[in-house]
Amino acid sequence: VFGTQLFGGKFYEKADLSVFDKVSYEMFNFKYSDVKEYSIKGAQIIKQIPDTRMIEIETGHGCDIGKCSFCTEPIKNKVEFREKEDVLNEIIEFYRLGARYFRLGKQTCFYTLPYAAELLKEIHSNCPDIKVLHIDNVNPVKVVMDKKNDFFITKAIVKYCTSGNIAAFGVESFDMEVVKANTLNTPPQIAYEAIKILNKYGSERGSDGMPKFLPGVNIIFGLRNESKKTHEENMKWLSRVYEEGLMLRRINIRQVAIFEGTSLYNEGKDKFLRKNKKLYWKWRNEIRQKIDWPMLQRVIPNGTVLTNCYAEIYDGKTTFCRQFGTYPIIVGVKGRIELKKFYDIEVTGQMLRSVTGKVVVEREVEV
Repeated sequence: VFGTQLFGGKFYEKADLSVFDKVSYEMFNFKYSDVKEYSIKGAQIIKQIPDTRMIEIETGHGCDIGKCSFCTEPIKNKVEFREKEDVLNEIIEFYRLGARYFRLGKQTCFYTLPYAAELLKEIHSNCPDIKVLHIDNVNPVKVVMDKKNDFFITKAIVKYCTSGNIAAFGVESFDMEVVKANTLNTPPQIAYEAIKILNKYGSERGSDGMPKFLPGVNIIFGLRNESKKTHEENMKWLSRVYEEGLMLRRINIRQVAIFEGTSLYNEGKDKFLRKNKKLYWKWRNEIRQKIDWPMLQRVIPNGTVLTNCYAEIYDGKTTFCRQFGTYPIIVGVKGRIELKKFYDIEVTGQMLRSVTGKVVVEREVEV
């Protein structure tokens, strides 16, 4: 909305852009200095939302690498970060209005924020009763590069964020042929090193029952040069992670979305997506059965008590609950317990991407 109001479509006269590029430019390519006032005033909208909400705060847009074949971020935005004080003031305003659950999002890599560690420390100081503070995307390359600063940012995330936090790694593929053909950001060895680093500093279990800070991995099917070898490489590296006792909080597996203006759209489009589509269910199921299931037993073993799980919906005689957070695990509880209340739940089993449990504490209010 802000982008449309600010630009008013006037750039069309001089810009030689596709329809997709023009719409993206108008909607997204605005300066943060032009909207910082509205970010504070707009926080009042929380008064109109009756249920408890997780507030995602945008910290930046654009990508400083920006070459992945499928990605629209370089089309939509140039690299820009909000001023630290603007981000902090927006969070403080939401906090003043009663918000207690936050995620720092939108940026392509949290580690790229020039003030990442300082922001977390100041949020911790100014919002002492915050219940959830999580982050969004992380580039594995930047995690490894943090070594030169003695992993200063990693340690700050573990110290000042709340447990259950996930670094979403856009690995996309562990096949070097696919990495090269699609100019992906992360080669397999670097992704593996970043996974080891976050396990070293973030695997300790926190107060909510979850490990403090673990990696999550994104895999995309349908990229250029994908073959049966691609799945073999994905399984090889994921199996290595598991066999070495490391943890991944989750693995997201998607088929690529092909947007006008991307290099994938301009060269190849859905060639490999169509070619291998019949294999995707088999590939995905093998990852789920051989990696996800045993990994979840390691990350959230039986007997773990997950605190403050919010009862959301019924499915037959089962109630599904989740903690507030980034990619929170779904917890299935037998029976219809009261919705919109918080419970401490002891884990009794693991499914492919969820767990089962029993209520050990019922809470009248969120804590």
